Amino acid sequence: MLALVLGGGAAKGYAHIGVLKVLEEMGIKPHIIVGASMGALVGGFVAAGLSVQELVDISVKVDKKKKKWLFKLHLSKKGFVDGKNVVKYLNTYLGNKKIEELPVKFCCIATDIEENCQVVIDKGDLVQGIRAAISIPGVFMPHRYAGHVLIDGGFINPVPIGVAQELGAKKVIAVNVLRRIDYKSNILTSKTPSNKTYTIKKIVVEIIDYAFSRLIDHELSNMEDGILINLNTKGIGLSHFEKAQEAIDLGYKQTQKYRKALERFKC
Repeated sequence: MLALVLGGGAAKGYAHIGVLKVLEEMGIKPHIIVGASMGALVGGFVAAGLSVQELVDISVKVDKKKKKWLFKLHLSKKGFVDGKNVVKYLNTYLGNKKIEELPVKFCCIATDIEENCQVVIDKGDLVQGIRAAISIPGVFMPHRYAGHVLIDGGFINPVPIGVAQELGAKKVIAVNVLRRIDYKSNILTSKTPSNKTYTIKKIVVEIIDYAFSRLIDHELSNMEDGILINLNTKGIGLSHFEKAQEAIDLGYKQTQKYRKALERFKC
């Protein structure tokens, strides 16, 4: 069984669609799709039977005005976005589909902040599952679903390769759109000061990137048979949902160099 694992990355995750376009051209059809955060949204659409072109058409309609509506701000201690408009948006295309009834097996991951655990959502309402999976802490209000209080699973498991393998996948095509850092361990020695200045924002971004890289490395260390497609999405900000076409084109172009390695995953 071949699994396609789509990682988190907010607007950077539109690049997944470019990867899907290459896989479609090569005739590679996954038997299961596993998604984290934005990867859950893109993966859910594909598993529901929408074509790559339909995904492109839907994505490029999100301009700055649509983005403002989707992420309408609310003053709350729980988060800035209640997600109601996102649910309306998803329902427009996905309706009341059930995950267990989709033409392609699908699951997404979330984090239960009461039980302190990863939750694999492989049944129930598709839109509700995606809403839970994209609940970025501090931005979206936590999503209450099936008795759980859920937030974005991508912050704990940004590219959930292990979940795919636990569900029976023998081969894995995983896609990462986040910055990768070769995290080293060095002994302290004297060096010439760089005299660079570091803002709080810069420090926080660096630490988050370090953490995500380490988590991805952990997942990769347990991958039995598969490939990781790393995409450099530096030009796409996490909130740049109006840059869908640019991200899609980027994903398509960069995936070309993986074509030879992907040949063995053809059906």
